[in-house]
Amino acid sequence: MSSLVKKAPNAEKGARYVGLLDAALSNGSWADVPELARKVEKHAPQRKCLTLAARTEAQAAAASHRPTSASSTTATSIHTLGEVVPRLLEAISTAETNHPDDAFIARTCLAQIHWIQEAPTDALNALPSATATTSKSEIGGSATLGWLEVCEVKAAYIRASCLEASGRPSDAKESYQAAVSRTPGYRTPELRQWTERLLGRACMYTVKRSPTPSIQDLSETYYSFKAWGDFWQRAPASTGSTTSASRLDMPRRAVWKAYHDLLSTVLQHDLLYSPYASPGADAFVFSNTIIPDEQRATMKQRQRAEMQHVETVYETLLLEETKFPKADQSNGEVEEWTAQVLANWRQFTGPDWSDFDVGEGGRSAVSRVTLDILYRASAKTFHSTAILRQLFTVHAALGEFDLAMHAFHSYMEIVDKAKARASKTGKHELGSDNDDIAMLTAADAIRLLCRYGDRDQAEKANEIANAMSRWLAQQRPPTGEAPHTNGDTSERVHPASQPGDTPLRPETLAAAYRSIGICKAHWAHLTYDSAERSSMFSEATDNLRIAQRLEPRSIGTAHALALVLASARDVPGAIEVIRGALTGSVMLNGDAASQQNHERERRLLSLWHLLALCLSAQDKHDTAAQICEAAYKQFGNSQLLFGQTAKHDSLNPEMIAVSTASPPGFVAQTEGFERESILQIRMSQVLLVELMEGPDAAIDMTDSLLGLYSRLFGNPEHVTISVSRPPQTAATAATSRFGGTLRSITGSIRPRSAVSRRSSNADKNTLRKRSVNSADGTLRPATNGQGTTAPIAITITNEDGNPAEKKHHSHHLHLPFHKHQSTSPSAKTSAVSVDGADENLQPIETTATPGSTASSSNGTPGQPLPEIAHNASHDTFLPPPAGHPDQPPVQDVRLPAPHPVAGMTVPESHLSPMHERRHKVGVLIKTWLFVAGLYVRADSCDDAQSAVDHASKLVESLEVEFAASPDGVNARRLCEKGWGGSKSIDELWADVWSTKALLAATRQRPFEAIAAYEQALSYHPDHSAGIIGLSDLLLDIYEQKIPAEEPLPSTQPPLPSTSGSLISEAKPSLTRPNTASSTEPSHGPSLVNDNHIEHTGARKKDPSPAELNRLAARDRAYMLLSTLTKLGTGWDDSEAWSMLARAHELSREIDKAKQALWWVVELEDSRPLRGWGEISPGGYTL
Repeated sequence: MSSLVKKAPNAEKGARYVGLLDAALSNGSWADVPELARKVEKHAPQRKCLTLAARTEAQAAAASHRPTSASSTTATSIHTLGEVVPRLLEAISTAETNHPDDAFIARTCLAQIHWIQEAPTDALNALPSATATTSKSEIGGSATLGWLEVCEVKAAYIRASCLEASGRPSDAKESYQAAVSRTPGYRTPELRQWTERLLGRACMYTVKRSPTPSIQDLSETYYSFKAWGDFWQRAPASTGSTTSASRLDMPRRAVWKAYHDLLSTVLQHDLLYSPYASPGADAFVFSNTIIPDEQRATMKQRQRAEMQHVETVYETLLLEETKFPKADQSNGEVEEWTAQVLANWRQFTGPDWSDFDVGEGGRSAVSRVTLDILYRASAKTFHSTAILRQLFTVHAALGEFDLAMHAFHSYMEIVDKAKARASKTGKHELGSDNDDIAMLTAADAIRLLCRYGDRDQAEKANEIANAMSRWLAQQRPPTGEAPHTNGDTSERVHPASQPGDTPLRPETLAAAYRSIGICKAHWAHLTYDSAERSSMFSEATDNLRIAQRLEPRSIGTAHALALVLASARDVPGAIEVIRGALTGSVMLNGDAASQQNHERERRLLSLWHLLALCLSAQDKHDTAAQICEAAYKQFGNSQLLFGQTAKHDSLNPEMIAVSTASPPGFVAQTEGFERESILQIRMSQVLLVELMEGPDAAIDMTDSLLGLYSRLFGNPEHVTISVSRPPQTAATAATSRFGGTLRSITGSIRPRSAVSRRSSNADKNTLRKRSVNSADGTLRPATNGQGTTAPIAITITNEDGNPAEKKHHSHHLHLPFHKHQSTSPSAKTSAVSVDGADENLQPIETTATPGSTASSSNGTPGQPLPEIAHNASHDTFLPPPAGHPDQPPVQDVRLPAPHPVAGMTVPESHLSPMHERRHKVGVLIKTWLFVAGLYVRADSCDDAQSAVDHASKLVESLEVEFAASPDGVNARRLCEKGWGGSKSIDELWADVWSTKALLAATRQRPFEAIAAYEQALSYHPDHSAGIIGLSDLLLDIYEQKIPAEEPLPSTQPPLPSTSGSLISEAKPSLTRPNTASSTEPSHGPSLVNDNHIEHTGARKKDPSPAELNRLAARDRAYMLLSTLTKLGTGWDDSEAWSMLARAHELSREIDKAKQALWWVVELEDSRPLRGWGEISPGGYTL
């Protein structure tokens, strides 16, 4: 009786064991399943279908982890599963009525067996009825809810996989979409595993079936990956290795890589997340779709956040599962990953994404994250040239030039050695960059060094250029890639030093020769060997002409070649090169620039400026002025340049508020050098107006010039700091008739009306300009490259015969950023229009101040650019436009088509905050000194003093900031230019003191001018304007136009004139001794060897102190000028050579004086209105 009680089933225990069996199945505890199944059969015999399915699941789980082999001795092999099929079918038929859930579990197990045995049709036949039975199951009536949920996911996985294997793509697609739309969860390990398998297979299937992606296909694929990403955000971190041993599993790393590839494809095809996305709608829209700005920014931030999350997950898996390679191996997947990251980085830091779009930290944070990825990836590679190249690119874009060049030098060393080995073995080394990539990277390095570096960096660029020349001359081994010829092999240029079968593409060759030419031309300006300079220019011209033949449409090549030709005094050749580059320009076609060709037109700005200066060198000043205006007018109107503003009062630009919702102009996408180039064009235009209309007209344009600075660089109050004011001097305290002492920099320039300006000029017969060689022997102040050669100045005298200083102009030297009490409604602009029909154009609406940051537009300029005018034929060089006799050109408002962007070149560098600040303040200092030069030439000295004081305060503030920087300040930091392309602090001080000296000389204060020039040279010994101005005064001392020392005020009678007569008698025989740099003997009498002096008498044995002072002044002037004319800053300065000729003449070296004067004539024949270096701060680079 007791034995019968023991064998009786216990329902309570049966339910408990069923729950334990369900938990074991859900947790994948396959070792516990057989024992629990036995206990369930004992206490719940009606659940035999469940226990049979559970045992079979344990066998199937073990079989799926083992290889299928006929000779396998393992009892749990796949072949043994077939023996369970009849028993499962019998159990299913028995349990369908009373236990439908058990039948569903068994049918799923049966379908799994068929699927493992690669019988997809049999598996599909088992699944439909199982799905129908599932819908009838009563939730809550079963104790196997956990495993039932796993079986539902497993059934969906097997169904989709079998449909895919059976060649039914549409059914498979629907099955995967249905599975993705209702992902169950992650509550148990088996549920998480099968959900991962289902989602992973769905993702990879959608990727595999979309070879040519469209928005619809990308959206479907994205929803699958989105479900995958959401699943892993909800699911807990799995334990153990992420690589499963099951052959059913999809490699997790492969899925995340495909996810990242999908997001990268979306980004590089210029697509955005749709704010109206839903499971049935497209997930993406083109970037040119009209979307509210707030929604657009939100979608971009979401896109960036999702990309960053996927990057982090995939990078973690990749680095954990990748081992460090051997020396003869390379981790291709790691390098592919970094290449994709860099391509995405180019998009996020490109012009289509703002700092706000990419989230916290802005684009700089994106670059920092990219750098971290690259450095972590480098730990899994061995001498990867690709990663070193990418590090160079990102560091350079961040303005970290030293780190960028460290990466490049490592890259260069590895590539150079690889090329040497390849030249011996005849095989391209695995893992090393090919010749095209290496050559383009070296070209980028040269551009970086020449554009942002100083003389030391130019030497490094010269070494890289020599290495590139050596590479071009080497015989290259085959790389397995067909050479790209762009479909045309007949016109392929092969220099004599190259083999005919070179694999380099024409674009690569063009970039190589262009960079070599730029480097040689740049070095020609910096070399101390004057004999080497002409050969450098010749070599640069040859390389640039080869580059132009290889790539005729390159604007960068045309700019460099034209500038080299102009520097070499071949102005007609430079104009011819510019003519070819401007062919097809929108201005030449009479149209305004459309959105598609903005990039090309903005790169043409420097060429327009260069053309204007070339025309000024040919004395075509009217045409040159029109060219300057055309450079702005090619964009249609100022709104395209600077953006739009809310209109309040067009006659009071300072009252116009910036509209935050308006789209920014293209200036907001430019870097500091491009903005300075725009400002330089306006400076040249002002000088042309001064030359043609007089200084008054030019001064009336200074408000436009300073207003343009405010548009380009923002409020200068943001780039200055409070500094202690210098002691007040007579110059700063002098009152003017329009406002007394200086106000703060927040004031505004107030021009006189056009009527008063015209009436004040009515009685003038000639232009008042400074003469190059004054006939009456008065002081000729140096112009620092900003002056214009003009007729002899007219000196206005009072009734007592003393020179009268011109009254102040009605200008207060301040930038227009704040409100003022009144604004003249009759104020006109004085810009020169292209057609010359109306000089006084009505000002248009003032546009937004782009500045360098999003918040830098606190004010607007006082002088907007004029509306676009109808072009008219003004010279034979520019053909008349066609198509708009009555209306201005219509802007092309068509939206750009999406396109992937993948570039090899280094993006434009964003300077570090300190370098950017130096450049911004340096440009403002240059602008104030330019304005001061205008006032000096207009004899308005007090206004000039005000401008110089502004510049001086800015330099002082910059020096204070240097001292407060973490690196501190020392003499070397103040003297060296360093990276960034800006002038050093000492050079800025030299500019300020040189302008102060010019002002003092204009005020007939020669000794004050000499002291200021000496101060300028103490800061920068090679300062061109300082040397020329000081030498002029020193030679005046020698000629006794001014005394050697400043006379002290005294009431005593003058000394006897015996010393004066002695000097007068000795004057003809005083000559400059030959110096070491003299190559020709002096034919004049010498102070040491002159026998005539020895026999004139005992009274003249030694020169007097006055004679020695005069000789020392002359010889010092000669020494300074001789050095200057050998430097790159003065070798083509006609003023320096003219002054040197004067020194030779005073030393009785007539032949040398003639040679110098002939050189002056040659230089003057091709001398532009301003120096060639003012065209672009980047020199020969764009």
